[in-house]
Order: sequence, then structure tokens, then C-alpha cells
Amino acid sequence: MEVIYAKCNKSCGYKFYVQSFKNVRLNHTIEKNYFTCPNCGREYVCFYTDDNVRKLQAELRKLYLEMRRVNGFQYRKLKKIESALKQSIFNSMTDIKNMVER
Repeated sequence: MEVIYAKCNKSCGYKFYVQSFKNVRLNHTIEKNYFTCPNCGREYVCFYTDDNVRKLQAELRKLYLEMRRVNGFQYRKLKKIESALKQSIFNSMTDIKNMVER
């Protein structure tokens, strides 16, 4: 993961670098990925995943490896698959977030 520059904009205003996300399992399938402000401990949720989202993310990683080996028409075809996978992941994560945070 790339290092992310963050500011605690909801609490203390502290500026810091996020080097990794923390992960906690909320139930048998849903995981929350987040980071906390090292100064005040305020929690910032990045995203939620479930088994289906993690499966789609694994497919996306495999797709990226395949995209490195092809070009031309095959590459354009894989880009369309990539776009559909990303949209599906986004929609699923949004649904999980709405369910967890209501």
C-alpha cells in the first residue's frame, strides 16, 4: 500500500501518514478496514468488504496480471472486464456500508 498523508479533520487537526489500514471482522463475513489518528484515536473507516467483494478483488488482481501479458484487442477486452469488476466492487461495498452504518 502507498503511504497516505492524512489530517484528522473531525477531531484534533493532527497531520500524519497512514502506512497501513487496520482490519476488524464485524461478523462471519463482513470486515471493516480503517485507520486511526495517532494523536486522538479518532477512527476513519475506509471501506467494508464481505466474501463476495474479496472474491471480486482477487479476480481483479488476476486480471491485472493477465493484462501485463497481452496487448491490442485482448488488452481492450480486458479493460472492459476491469471496468465492470470495479463497478461491481464499488456497488457491493456501497451496499455493505449502507447496511452496516444505518
